[in-house]
Amino acid sequence: MKATVEVMSWLKDDFGHKSWDKLIFEEAISPGTSIMDLAYLLADKYPEFGRKAFADQKQNFFDYCAVILNDRFLSAPAELNTKLKEGDNIKLSPGFYGG
Repeated sequence: MKATVEVMSWLKDDFGHKSWDKLIFEEAISPGTSIMDLAYLLADKYPEFGRKAFADQKQNFFDYCAVILNDRFLSAPAELNTKLKEGDNIKLSPGFYGG
């Protein structure tokens, strides 16, 4: 199975992508892979991403980046357990803060 991953804005640096163009790639995933499983897989492949995304065990993954699955923002940690399907599109964007 494959899912499409798009990394947005300055997060591209954490994937070794220094260009202004888009960073979009397909990632092979196994059946039953969750969004969080994919995040750990990417952390293994891209150590800078892993270091920042999982720097603190108490840190919520959403503190590091926003996750958009098929054009829908995920907001609850439990949603990271969503199982991916063939052709899913996952976007990683810098986290949003406001007040």
